[in-house]
Amino acid sequence: SGRRRVAPDFLRHVEERLRQSLGLTLYYLPSNKAAAAALRQLSKLPCLLGAVSSTAKKVVWSPLNCTTRRILPAIIEKQLLLPHLVPTSGGILESRHLYPMLDDDDQAGSEDGGGTKNQEAWKSHAGHTKTYENAKRLYGLCWRMTASLRPPDTSAPTPSGNPPPSSALDHLRVAFGEYGRLRGAGIVEQGQSKVSNVSNNKEMEKRIIPDLLAFKNHLMSLHAIAFRSDDSFGVTVRSILEDVLNGAAASSSKRRNNDDGDGGRRIAELLAKHVDARFKDAKAQAASSNVVAASCESRMSLPAVAADASESFQSEVLSLFRHVHSKDVFEAFYKRDLAKRLLTGRAVSTDMERSFMSKLKAECGAGYTSKMEGMFKDMELSRDIMGSYAAHAGSSLAAVGPMSAKTVDMDVQVLTTGYWPVYPKYPNIILPPELLALRSKFESYYDDKYQGRRIAWQYSLGNCIVKANFPKSSAPKELIVNVCQSLVLLCFRHEDGENRMGLTLDEIRKRTGIEDRGELERVLQSLSMGRDGTRVLRKVDYDSPTSKVEPSPRAKGGDGDSPRKTKRARVRRNVGPHDRFLFNSSFSSNQRRIRITNITMKETSEERDKTHEGVSKDRLYFIDAAVVRIMKARKAIDHRALIGEVLAQLKFPAASADIKKRIESLIEREYMERAEGDVSKYKYLA
Repeated sequence: SGRRRVAPDFLRHVEERLRQSLGLTLYYLPSNKAAAAALRQLSKLPCLLGAVSSTAKKVVWSPLNCTTRRILPAIIEKQLLLPHLVPTSGGILESRHLYPMLDDDDQAGSEDGGGTKNQEAWKSHAGHTKTYENAKRLYGLCWRMTASLRPPDTSAPTPSGNPPPSSALDHLRVAFGEYGRLRGAGIVEQGQSKVSNVSNNKEMEKRIIPDLLAFKNHLMSLHAIAFRSDDSFGVTVRSILEDVLNGAAASSSKRRNNDDGDGGRRIAELLAKHVDARFKDAKAQAASSNVVAASCESRMSLPAVAADASESFQSEVLSLFRHVHSKDVFEAFYKRDLAKRLLTGRAVSTDMERSFMSKLKAECGAGYTSKMEGMFKDMELSRDIMGSYAAHAGSSLAAVGPMSAKTVDMDVQVLTTGYWPVYPKYPNIILPPELLALRSKFESYYDDKYQGRRIAWQYSLGNCIVKANFPKSSAPKELIVNVCQSLVLLCFRHEDGENRMGLTLDEIRKRTGIEDRGELERVLQSLSMGRDGTRVLRKVDYDSPTSKVEPSPRAKGGDGDSPRKTKRARVRRNVGPHDRFLFNSSFSSNQRRIRITNITMKETSEERDKTHEGVSKDRLYFIDAAVVRIMKARKAIDHRALIGEVLAQLKFPAASADIKKRIESLIEREYMERAEGDVSKYKYLA
């Protein structure tokens, strides 16, 4: 028990004994006439026949024959190695011996490292390059045992008619599959702990896709290096990835609860989020480009390095995407995030976006990316429309108003309804006169040029740049906000409400016309309780006993110091109906342009559930279409045959119970009926 590397030491011992047997064979079986005569005498001794493989029908005693030369190696294989290559307790293929070798962990075989307890032992560590020497040695010995025990004619059936017995390679392949599913399940189950808080689970979820990409590379390295690109092990690697990514490789607790997984919904969602985070993060792009540049021996231009990093990232993502069954879930979340990136200008590179979209098109077909391509076409058409509108407006821009013509500019993006996700509308929103005049002018221009089209303004997607002057800043600041945030800021354009004591939630709602109370609360939170450097408003709790608010300094002509309080109190994070908001005269920032992100830009649980609900509804329509298409072609069909053909046509995982429900729905809607006298058959109704 004190030895830390029992299994690797044993494999090295077996390998050394086989090497010694080869030397003894070459010494005692030289290729000459005397050796041949001696072997003819030895052939009369039947006891030597038991040392060789029992599947050999006849032993030809000759120093040039491979059967003769395998006498000593066969003894070592049969007596020393074979008893330990069976999936029993204490064998090399047991998890506590096998898993550390597959992990290529330095703590292999120790009591506290490796085995099934250390789920992250497979990860590469700094200063340690994985060579998989022990796994390579194990595969070589298993291959040797399989080759030595294989019958001369593998195509011939066994005498009893049963399939041939499992070989050492088969046992190793099964154990490797169990290892991959166990390690993969440990990665996927991150962020699902009921003990940890929500923030910790969110942070752990961000690690899932990078860990899965690293784990896939680990499996591919095992296949290429340790298993010498064996095709059967390649099939096992693909099976592991499909089970892990689609929730089939669940832990033992989930298997006891008969949880068959979610069909890859969660991984598809996290994969779309991973792509979104990378495509809108310029720092991540630069970091990956630096890594690629450092790994290149020859010099290349920066655009070429960035392109290589982007292509490498996209290829890694697609290598996981191919194994995910719920590709429609990925499409829904990716399309929603793509719309946000395009409309808010957060996309790092349009070329990179188009390149990834073309790869998705090649992988899933033109129908998969048709709406995404429509988004890019809308953006291009919007630029053309705004170019012609600017040329048309020209000299008439001053007619809107002298102040607006100098200080307000507007850019409109015309979007096709069917391509983009559905966003909330604010029908009673109150725009400032400057924007109303510009909106009316654009509407008249668009109606004249495109007759018959109707414009529906989506204010929730708009962005504004608001110039603001603060007493502690020598130059005006440019605040990048959305339309709702800009309307709230304009409420504090000239004064802070009655008696300069601030504005309440209802007063701001009446001035802006934002009827959605939850949205207005989130807007006020982002402007007054966001991260440091973005709190352009100040919130005062109405029920704070130590926060008497004095009038704003700009009402007294003050120098911009913050209002005095009797005692500093901690401000609540939520917004109450009687809380007051004031202009933050003490605001200061070193940045000239400040982006204030609204809380609604971050994903909420309701938005996530709504996306999943939309995917589920679309799946019902696809099932209905598949059933009707099959019934129309077959006219009459058995229930089991119909279920099988529907499952074969669907591109997402579906249960037989769900298909049965859709069949009942189609029968009620008189698309089909049950055959008379046989309820297991269906007939199509034209």
